[in-house]
Amino acid sequence: MGYRETLPVNCPPSESHDKGCEQAFRFLPVKIPAPDHFASNQAKGETPPPGFDLCRWASCSLFGDMATVQKKRKLPKLKNYPFIAELKITAASGRMMEKSAHIDFWMSETFDPITAIVQVQVL
Repeated sequence: MGYRETLPVNCPPSESHDKGCEQAFRFLPVKIPAPDHFASNQAKGETPPPGFDLCRWASCSLFGDMATVQKKRKLPKLKNYPFIAELKITAASGRMMEKSAHIDFWMSETFDPITAIVQVQVL
């Protein structure tokens, strides 16, 4: 499987899966998103914190439930992201790994995140 972004060596990790998920959420800066709004921090050219896992830095960060979204929206770095997209990601769209209610998602090169959007709402 090829990926939308160039990934570090041994990424995605072997414990990731390609089963998809019925419901995931992504913070957005606008109501009508573009594919770039689903880019990883690595693709945005951001510098990772010291010691941060570079594979995770190269993933699209999603959340698994609305309760977690409500908690995370209070973080200062998310103040410019007043919208939330709900997504339904089908199997074989890429690889993902869940930790608590956070999902690291490495999209396949053919996956279009816009087509996975169920709805976008203001928070």
